[in-house]
Amino acid sequence: MAEELVGQKPGVRLGNRRAGAGPDTAPPPPPPNPRRRQALALLLVGPFLSLFDQFCVNLAAPSINQSFRLTPFEFQAVVGGYGLVYGLGLITGGRLGDLFGRRRMYRAGVAVFAVTSLACALAWSPSSLIAARLAQGAAAAVLQPQVLALIRTQFPPAEQQKALSWFAVSMSLGMVLGQILGGALPAWDLFGLGWRPVFLVAVPLCLAVFLLLPATLEADRPALAGRGIDVTGAVLSAVSMACVLLPLAAVREWSFLPTGLVVCLVGGLLAAVFVRNQRARVRRGRSAVLPTDLFAVPVFVHGVLLNFLLYMASVPFAVVLALYLQDEAGLSSAAAGLVFTPAAVAIAVGSRIAVPMRARFGGGVLVASAALIALGLAAAPAAAALESDAASLTLLLVGMAVYGWGNGMIVPLLTGTVMSRVPPKDAGAGAGVLATTQQLAAALGIAVVGIVLYPSEQAQGLRYTPAMISEVGIAALAVLLAARLAAVSRRSTAA
Repeated sequence: MAEELVGQKPGVRLGNRRAGAGPDTAPPPPPPNPRRRQALALLLVGPFLSLFDQFCVNLAAPSINQSFRLTPFEFQAVVGGYGLVYGLGLITGGRLGDLFGRRRMYRAGVAVFAVTSLACALAWSPSSLIAARLAQGAAAAVLQPQVLALIRTQFPPAEQQKALSWFAVSMSLGMVLGQILGGALPAWDLFGLGWRPVFLVAVPLCLAVFLLLPATLEADRPALAGRGIDVTGAVLSAVSMACVLLPLAAVREWSFLPTGLVVCLVGGLLAAVFVRNQRARVRRGRSAVLPTDLFAVPVFVHGVLLNFLLYMASVPFAVVLALYLQDEAGLSSAAAGLVFTPAAVAIAVGSRIAVPMRARFGGGVLVASAALIALGLAAAPAAAALESDAASLTLLLVGMAVYGWGNGMIVPLLTGTVMSRVPPKDAGAGAGVLATTQQLAAALGIAVVGIVLYPSEQAQGLRYTPAMISEVGIAALAVLLAARLAAVSRRSTAA
C-alpha cells in the first residue's frame, strides 16, 4: 500500500559497481539529504503562494475596484487573469524543470513571483495591475510543478507520504487563507495601504526561499538534460488552453453562442492536434512537453479526472459562498473571510491523519474523504434555507469544518496515487498535468455556476442557493469517481 502512495522503487542503475561486489549487486543509494526537512518547508511556500494569490483577490477585489473604478473587463482581468496564465503555463513549466533542473526552475519562479507581487502592490493604474497579475501567474506556473517533482525525486520513498501530506496542507491553506486574508487585510487598512498588503505578503516569503534553498537542497541533475525544448508543443498547449479558458472566463461578458462556443471548439481541435503531435514525438524518442504514455495508465487517468471534479466543485463554491456572505448575509469582507477559518483548521488535521487512516482502513478512506467534501458543501445551501441567523451560521461553520477535513485528507491520498504512476524523469510534466486539470476545472466550474447564479433578467437577484446546489451535485459525482479509482487502484496493485 505504501508503494501505491509514493510510487515504485527507483530503478537500479547499472555500472560503477563497488569493488568486490557481485555482478548483479547495485551500488548503494546515496544518503538522504540531512537538511531535507528544512528544504521541504521552503518548497511548500511555492504551492501555498500560488493558490493564496489566486484566491485572495476574490475578497480583495471590491477594495481594488474602489481604488481604480475598474471596467467590467478590467475587473475580470484582475480577478481571473492570474488563473488564466497560470493554467496556460503549467504543463510547459513542469517540463522546464525536467529539462533544466527542478531546483533551478523553482528558484527562478520564486524570484519572478516576488518581483511581480511587489509590482501588484505598487500598481498605479488598472493596466499596470493587470500586467503584473498576468506575469505573476506565469511565475506561479513555473514554480508550482517543481515542488511535486522534487518530492517525487529527492525524498526517500518512506518519507514521501509525509511530504505529500504537508504539500496538501500548503495547497489547501493557500486557498483558504487567501479567502480569509483577502477579506481581512483590506478591511484592516494597514498603514493606510488598503488592499496592497494582500500582495506584499509574498515578497518576504519568496526572498527567504530564494536565499535559503541552496543551503538545504542540492541542485538536481536535469532528468532530460540536452533534449531541447519542444517549442511547437509548448505553443500548441498554450494556444489550445487559451481558446478553451478565455470563453469560459468571460462567459458573462461574451455572447457565448456562437462566438464563445466557436472559440472553445477551435481550442478543442488544437488540443487534439497537440496530443497527436506529442504522441508522434514520444514515438520518435524526441523531447515532448507532454509524456502521452502516462494516459495509458488507468490509475493516472482516473486520478486526474477525480482531481478535475473536485476542483470543479470546490473553487466555484468558494467564490459563490464569499459573494453570498457579503451580498445576502450582509457580512463585511473580513467577517466573510473568517467563515472559512474552520476549513483551514480541519484541512491541517485531515492532511496529517490521511495516510495512517488509509494504511489501516484501505482505499475506502479515499471515498470517505470525497463524501466528506460533498457533505460539507451541502451544509451551505441548507444553512441558507434556515430562518435563524445563529442556526444558519452554526451549520455553515460545521459544514466548513467537514469540508476541510475531507479536503485535507483527499489531497495527499489522490496526489500520491497519481504521482506514483509518473516515472521520475517525467515528474515535472506529470505534476504540470495534475495542476493544469485544476485550473481547467476551476474555469469550467465558474462558467457553469455562473449560468445558474445569474438570472435571465437583471432585475432579479442572484440565485445563490441553486448555484451552491449545482456544486454539491458535482461533488457527489466525485464521490462515485473516487469509488471507481479505489477499485482500479486495487486491481492494479493486485496485478
